[in-house]
This record gives sequence, structure tokens and C-alpha cells, in this order.
Amino acid sequence: MLTEFCVCGTNLAETDDEARRYQGKFVESNFHHYEFLGEHFATVKGYDAYQQKAEIARKSGLEGAVNGFMQAASWGTPDKILRGLEARRALIGDYELNVAFRFGGTPLDVSERGMRLFAKEVLPVLKSWGTPAAAKLAEAV
Repeated sequence: MLTEFCVCGTNLAETDDEARRYQGKFVESNFHHYEFLGEHFATVKGYDAYQQKAEIARKSGLEGAVNGFMQAASWGTPDKILRGLEARRALIGDYELNVAFRFGGTPLDVSERGMRLFAKEVLPVLKSWGTPAAAKLAEAV
């Protein structure tokens, strides 16, 4: 299962700004909550992935962490978001999708706009993939 933190809109420049603001705030909150600049994950069994994230955070700082998240997250026009989801599918195969539209202080109107546009233009394409993961997503909506 993949969780996407999604900012969806019709204007690419506007969604870039919103994604940088709200996805960035989400990353910043995780950066501080998990204390990624510390060394504590190296000594905690089972937190290898967090240790790797912490090492990247120490090297790239908050701005680098936000930029990395922006490269992996879903944001932009429905077409841009679909291209990203298709690239993930080509890389890892079928997957279940969990989409979050409200995070990092995203205003309700921005979240609702994105959710409605995603449901109208992205979700029908995902359903057309005809995969078990797409079927599960379709049932949830």
C-alpha cells in the first residue's frame, strides 16, 4: 500500500506553490517530531529505515528533505498526478492506494477541491486499470 499526500488542481503553478507549502509543512513536522538530526535511530532495533532517513536529513537539511518529498509525492494537475502513479506502477507493479488530501495545515477548501478533482479525473483512470488494487480503491469511494 502506498500513501499519497496529494495536492490536486487545474493550475500547475498554483498546485506547486500549495504543495511546497503544505507538503513542506508536513515534512517539517516529521523532521522535528522524529528528531531526524539526532543519532538515536542508530541504536534502536527495527528502525533501520528511520536511520536511513535521518542520515539523508542530516546531509540535506530540511530544504533537501522537502525537495525529496516533493519529487516523490503527488501534486499538480490530474494528468501530472496520473503520470506519477503510472510511473510507480511501472516500477513496483500493482499496489493499493491511500490518498490524503489534508495535511500540513492544508485549508479545507484546497483539500476539498483536490479531492473532488481527483475523484472526477484521476480515479476513473485508476479504476480502468482493472487491477485488484484499483478495485479496492473504487470500493472505498
